[in-house]
Amino acid sequence: MQKLLTIVVPVYKVEPYIKKCLDSCLIYKTDEQGNRVLDAERMNQLEVIIVNDGTPDRSAEMSREYVKRYPQTFRQIDKENGGHGSAWNVGLKQTTGKYLRFLDSDDWLTNLDKLMEKLSETDADLVFTQLYKYMVADDEFVLFPVNGMLNQAFAVADFPYQANNDITVADFQYCTYKTALLKAYHPLFDEHIFYDDMILFIAPQLMAKTCYICDFVLYNYFIGRAGQTMDAKVQERNRHFMIQEYEKMLSFYQQHGVGKEGAPWAQHAIVSYAAQHFMPKLICLPYPQSRIEGEKLKHDLSPMTELRPRKQLKRLLKWPYWAYYLVEKIRYFKNKK
Repeated sequence: MQKLLTIVVPVYKVEPYIKKCLDSCLIYKTDEQGNRVLDAERMNQLEVIIVNDGTPDRSAEMSREYVKRYPQTFRQIDKENGGHGSAWNVGLKQTTGKYLRFLDSDDWLTNLDKLMEKLSETDADLVFTQLYKYMVADDEFVLFPVNGMLNQAFAVADFPYQANNDITVADFQYCTYKTALLKAYHPLFDEHIFYDDMILFIAPQLMAKTCYICDFVLYNYFIGRAGQTMDAKVQERNRHFMIQEYEKMLSFYQQHGVGKEGAPWAQHAIVSYAAQHFMPKLICLPYPQSRIEGEKLKHDLSPMTELRPRKQLKRLLKWPYWAYYLVEKIRYFKNKK
């Protein structure tokens, strides 16, 4: 029998977090006596693939206990260290579920029972759920909702991407994918590299035809740990990886995006990512280097004419680069005062 949902969990140096993560993949129900018991039916519909990416700590030993206790649901694959994207590629290849989602092993899920219920009722290609970001620094939850038509299926072409300013809305924290969409492009993720998940900013909506937005939170994103890839210092140190993955996004769009219903949405993600991560850094570079990178960015984005970009991007696309650089440099110093 095909599983309804596969969850892929990469494991590497997460000993303090792995138990909470895997506990969140257990589905419970209330029995006739009012007791909270494991929901055997739902657990049989669920597959959790743990990919041990050669972790040197006890994480893999701890996760293996779940395979022993719940063999109908959990299985573990041990491999040499190849990085986050490598673990995801292994999980994607091995998945047997109709639907697929990724769960990083320092994060956790809530309302998994609700997701399973929705997946049994819909045949949508993409199923979106809401996200909590759990901030280490101030111990607060911050809700980042997906806006749009709740609890109904609709065409990808009708997705209100302009109302969803978070450019990662098709990324794994928000989205459950129909497995066949991604499996056709295996290996989808780059290996031995940071930011390997960026391809999910555009690939799912180019492959999909229908989507569904749920009204409940599923993913809890633990952010703020020192050394995380989203740490500002780590991002600056690994900027070359961000550029490499950005270029992969462009290449994938150029190869697969023409004529697709989700093309405007994918363009929005590409342009927004460039505006957020690359354009602010152009002004901090010496002019000769800035012009080289700026002209390349201009060349990449200029074909995406159906979008209505922000004023700063319009200036980049329409003005001579020296004029754009001068105006943005003045604005930069004014804002610093």
